[in-house]
Amino acid sequence: MINKMKKYEQDHQQNESSLKDEIQDLKCRSMRDNLLFHRLPEEKDENCEQIVLKAIEEKLKIANATTDIRIQRAHRIGAYNTAKTRPIVVKFAFYPDRERVRQAARQVKDSSIGVSEQFPKEVMETRRKLIPIMLKAREEGKDAYIRVDKLFINKRLYRGGD
Repeated sequence: MINKMKKYEQDHQQNESSLKDEIQDLKCRSMRDNLLFHRLPEEKDENCEQIVLKAIEEKLKIANATTDIRIQRAHRIGAYNTAKTRPIVVKFAFYPDRERVRQAARQVKDSSIGVSEQFPKEVMETRRKLIPIMLKAREEGKDAYIRVDKLFINKRLYRGGD
């Protein structure tokens, strides 16, 4: 009887873990077409879509963004706070547009705007822990990068303590 209960508990834990992984994967997929735009001044009764498209043209130097790039949705995240500027989350209609904007943001060294990918909270927590490890590896001359919530050093998955 005790062995049956242990087996049942073990199966239940595996199921729960599997479901958590699936939910995280679904969250990541739902955010795949999104980018976060940081440090864009906030105005009363603003049109976030127009603010972002203007920034893409002026700051990221992508010509004709207001006519060529389609945005499904754009809005500020979180409650209004006069002490800080909320980021704008943008869902692009087409993934290639999103990638073009992301790549342009990597090339531009204008600190008045920040562009980053959107990830679920759990993934962001994991990334925060991996960033110092990645930076240390880079200081040592290694090729290191983070892909979603996994760190790769010299093209090998980092598993902690490697």
